[in-house]
Amino acid sequence: MLLRVNTLCALWALLLSITFVNRSSAFGVSRGERSRRHAGPTLDTDDYYSYEGMLEYLGDLTKAYSQRLKLSDVGTTYENRTLKTITISNGDGRKGKKAIFLVAAEHAREWLTPVAALYAVEQLVVNFEENAHLLKDYDWIIMPMVNPDGYMYSRSIDKKWRNNRSPNGNNCFGTNINRNYDIDWGQGYPEITDPCVEHYAGSKPFSEPESRAVRDVMLELVNAGKGVMFLGLHSRHKSVFYPWVYQSEPADNVKKLKEIAKIGAEAIENASGVTFTYEQYGVDDNFGGTSLDYAYSIGFPLSFALELSGERGGISFDFWPPTNLLKDLADDTWKGIRAMAEKGIEYYPLTSTNE
Repeated sequence: MLLRVNTLCALWALLLSITFVNRSSAFGVSRGERSRRHAGPTLDTDDYYSYEGMLEYLGDLTKAYSQRLKLSDVGTTYENRTLKTITISNGDGRKGKKAIFLVAAEHAREWLTPVAALYAVEQLVVNFEENAHLLKDYDWIIMPMVNPDGYMYSRSIDKKWRNNRSPNGNNCFGTNINRNYDIDWGQGYPEITDPCVEHYAGSKPFSEPESRAVRDVMLELVNAGKGVMFLGLHSRHKSVFYPWVYQSEPADNVKKLKEIAKIGAEAIENASGVTFTYEQYGVDDNFGGTSLDYAYSIGFPLSFALELSGERGGISFDFWPPTNLLKDLADDTWKGIRAMAEKGIEYYPLTSTNE
């Protein structure tokens, strides 16, 4: 009798073990990874990261969740800083998934945007179960810092610095990364051609390593049939913009773009209490060279720029909200990103031919 009881106990333990492994596999998380979850790195939203701090956090996160994350070098800046993306999946290994590509900090002084991008990484990775539906048929590629040279210059020397740090001659430095893409490049207003001002679009399209790195990721995704949604994080207009910027004519799928932008704006507004708008930027003011327009022009059917809010209680903090607000502002932004992604995935589901 005792032998039978022991045998039954052993079988029951085996069944529990198999069930646990199967559930872990279903979520794309290994048993070892789940046990490390609470021992992994914690995102610090109490202060602004240095670029080196961002890389350290992403590196530690990738080690802790190695089955679902890939950290990639995608370029090198003028000051020899490495540009990186982090690819987030659910770990199930299925091929042919679609992708959402999110970038932040094309403009150096917009310190809130990399905080929001890193917060999005944390939500997709650490809070995976809550957001698993966003990774079922889609991978996310996130570049939380497009312009590290300019960002660190803004942090240490000139807070209002906007561009990168490439030399233009005559003791003038910096190209506006978000004017350097090959879509109506150099058009819009006289300052865009002046190498000594913050609007300077560069010596030619893609003259800058930062815009080339973003371009190369975009093209890789589009050429593989994966690129669906591009999201560029900026501050401080409190708006969600969609193509086109370089012209006033509407995009071909403007109804979808407007609907998704509206969903994102309303989600952020509901979370923050700050009024958010949604619109085509180029209707009232147009210029060329933006990542928003370039992504759409090469094949991302959904492309947006989120101009984040640095406002609380009717007080606007410009590009540098106080650190005690960072977590709340990043969470507000995530709610908008998540709502837009959900609608975008609904419009562009993974078809059976891709499975």
